Amino acid sequence: MSERVRPRLGDGLGVAEVHAHTLASDGMVSAVALVRAAAKSGMRVLCITDHDTIPELEPAMEVGAALGVDVVPGEEVTASFPPGIHIVGLFLEQQVRMHMSVEDTVAAIHDHGGLAVIAHPFMPTWFASMSPRRARRLLETHTVDGIELRHTAPVLPGTWRRLDAFYAEHRDRVGAALGSGDSHFGEHDLGRVVTVFPGRSAADLRAAILARTTSPLAGWTAPAAPALNLRLAQQYKSMVWLSSERRAGRVGGGAGRIEESPLSSVGRAGDS
Repeated sequence: MSERVRPRLGDGLGVAEVHAHTLASDGMVSAVALVRAAAKSGMRVLCITDHDTIPELEPAMEVGAALGVDVVPGEEVTASFPPGIHIVGLFLEQQVRMHMSVEDTVAAIHDHGGLAVIAHPFMPTWFASMSPRRARRLLETHTVDGIELRHTAPVLPGTWRRLDAFYAEHRDRVGAALGSGDSHFGEHDLGRVVTVFPGRSAADLRAAILARTTSPLAGWTAPAAPALNLRLAQQYKSMVWLSSERRAGRVGGGAGRIEESPLSSVGRAGDS
């Protein structure tokens, strides 16, 4: 079978995966293997966003530098239960603590240098995904930097139409339109949905998200699906192993919000 031809991009555009997992959480590949898969698929930027942890990424960054792939540290943060909504933090300077409210999770991501992204919204589940009603409530008090307007999680018929309408209505507070592959299997699932942005580097991606000049693209690559035994192993890791790591405190620690002291508040008021 001949290799699938990728969509042709305009000059000056790059491709990024903004949501991917490794062995540090419920992914099935190392960070280095994920970088190699990204390079093979023609990506310029890879955001590693493990669940409630930021692993050591220096080796992956070194391999990425040699292969022309910028590696961005991130985290998929689990907010408080119920329902444990997921918020992705990109470009984080520090790991963010799990099980805060959605609002405090977004604030903490911003406090620690990151960009806050609503992960795989409008899924037909009571956990992990943000519903339209909950998203509206969040946006009443907080802005986010992006939303996964197209993603690979299962959705009901009509979801993309509803999500597009929501984005059009709230674009001033919901940020950039992103495409997320939510990769767990490296070369077996990387590139199904990606983010296209002006430029080629991680710095260009961050600037594009802030300027809202990104766009989602489906079908950048069409990798062979992982074998059944690999999928079953991933489900075990996600539902059993990762839960035990959280209970043991080996996953999920990190920083919360940076609360302003009275002195800093006074100083800031005096600046105006």
